[in-house]
Amino acid sequence: MSLTSMRKVIKVLVLDDEVSFLDLCKEFFQREKCILADFVTSPTRALEMAADGDYQVIVSDHSLPGMDGLQFLRALRSLHRNMPFILLTGNGSEGLAIEAVQNGADFYMQKAGNPSSMFSQLLKTVWALGDSDLVAECLSDPFQVYSKGNVLFVSNGGERVLAAASK
Repeated sequence: MSLTSMRKVIKVLVLDDEVSFLDLCKEFFQREKCILADFVTSPTRALEMAADGDYQVIVSDHSLPGMDGLQFLRALRSLHRNMPFILLTGNGSEGLAIEAVQNGADFYMQKAGNPSSMFSQLLKTVWALGDSDLVAECLSDPFQVYSKGNVLFVSNGGERVLAAASK
């Protein structure tokens, strides 16, 4: 049995207003048999789809018509507090990365360099976030996943416990 056949299917919503970028996303995502991805160009439509769909991961560009990626993230968080979120940008900065994380983004990456390398990293991140999301739903303890003494995943409740303990 191959690793791919043992994996569960991860449902992903990809938001970008550049159709050419979405076409490239489709090409890379379709190579992954265990990823089902929907692609959309409108933030409003993406919010509707996120409310109605059972997505494990949301991938969004930062530069969008009507609202930027951080505004979209905040709107999404009001619907789904813990849904994993990846922010992509063609014109990034350290300040934007910090703001993205402060607003609840799980991962930030720039659309730069070799497309094959960028999409390889994006797919790895989708897998990591999609897998951890399902694990988090199944466990109730604040410190949820251990491997040989290392914490692999800490829930939001666990983060609050650690923050309080460090004060």
